[in-house]
Amino acid sequence: MTTCPACGESVPEGTYCVRCGARLSQAGSGPSRGRREFAAAPNEHRLAPWLVSSLFPHLPRAKMASFHAALGLGIAAILVLALGGLYPVALVTAAILIPLLTVLYLYDVDIYEGEPIRVVAFTMAFGIAGGIIVALIGRALAPANTDLLVESTTSALLVRVVLPPVLSLVFMLAGPLTLLPYKNFNDVLDGATFGASSAVSFAGAMVITQAAPLFSAGLRPVGRAVPWIYRLLALGVASPVLAAAVVGAAAGAFWLRYRAPVKDRAVLGAMGHPAAAVVVALIMLILAALAQFYISAGLALLCLVVLGLVSLVLLRRVLHVGLLEEAREVEVGPDITCPNCGQQTPHHTFCSKCGVSLGALPKGWRTGPTPSTEAPGGAPA
Repeated sequence: MTTCPACGESVPEGTYCVRCGARLSQAGSGPSRGRREFAAAPNEHRLAPWLVSSLFPHLPRAKMASFHAALGLGIAAILVLALGGLYPVALVTAAILIPLLTVLYLYDVDIYEGEPIRVVAFTMAFGIAGGIIVALIGRALAPANTDLLVESTTSALLVRVVLPPVLSLVFMLAGPLTLLPYKNFNDVLDGATFGASSAVSFAGAMVITQAAPLFSAGLRPVGRAVPWIYRLLALGVASPVLAAAVVGAAAGAFWLRYRAPVKDRAVLGAMGHPAAAVVVALIMLILAALAQFYISAGLALLCLVVLGLVSLVLLRRVLHVGLLEEAREVEVGPDITCPNCGQQTPHHTFCSKCGVSLGALPKGWRTGPTPSTEAPGGAPA
C-alpha cells in the first residue's frame, strides 16, 4: 500500500490511484483539479477536444481506432457522392452518419446491460420526433428550397436563426430530462449519454425533413460541388457534433446538480449549474445558426468546427468531473481485469495501471463485487 499525494488516502501500489485517478508519482491539488489526463481516456488530456472519446466515452482504447476509421470512411463517402453530383444521396448519408455511429457505439459497448433497451431507444426516438416537428415548423414559417442548402440569405432572421435553436434545445433536452428521476441512471455520464444521443438523432431527422423538397429535383440537382460539400459537412458532421456536445454538457450538468452528492455540485462553478449550461448551449446553437445564415458556406463550416471544438471541451469537463466525483470512501475490492488495458487492477473507481475511470466503461464490464454505496452508519449514500 502507498499514500496518494492527491487525495491522501492509502491505496494499492500502481501507476494511478484507484480512488481519485491521480498519478501516484505526482503531487496534485485534488482529484478534480490535479489530474490532467481525461478520466475516460487517460492517454488524452482532459481539455483536448478529441471527438470520439468525448462523444463515446464508454469505448475502451482498443475500440476507438475502429470508430475513428468509421468516421473517416463516412466523411469520404459524403465527399465522393458530392463530387459525383449525387447531392440528395450525399445529404442523407451526412444526416445519418453521426446517429449511425452513436447507435453502433451503444450496441457495441452494451452500456446498459440488464436495462431495457427501450431507455436509449426512447431517448433517440424522442430526438427524431423533435427534429421532424421543428423542421416542419421551420418549413411552414420559412419555406425551404434547394438554394437554402447552398447559400444563406438575410431574410426572416428571427424565424430562421433564433427560433429554431430555441425549439431545438427544448426538444433535445426534453427526452433525457424525463429520465433524470430514475435511480438506475444516477451518473453524470448517463445524463451526458442521453443528451448526446438525443441531439444527434434530432439533428439527423431535422436535416432530412428540411431537405425533403430537394428530392423532387432528382438525384442530380443543379449546383456546384464545392459549396455543396461545405454545406453537407456542416449539416452532417459539424452541426450534430456541436449539438451533441452542448446538449450532452447541459444534460450532464442537470445530473451533476441533482444526482451528485451535495458537496460535489459546485465543483464546476457556474458551468456546473443547469441554467448556465442551458444558456451556453443556446448561445452556441444561435452562433452556429448565425454563421450558416450570414456568411459563406466555407467560412460557416470553419465557424461550426471552432464552436464544436469549444463545445467538446465543455463536455469533457463535465464528464471528467462527474467521473472523478463518483469515487466513494469504500473498501478496495479484489483484482479484476481492466477492459481498457487488459491488466489486473484492484476493483474500485480507477484502474491502477492505465488510470481509466471504471465508471466510464460499459456497465456490463464492471465485473467483481460492486463497491458499497452506503454512507457511514448504514444509510444509503
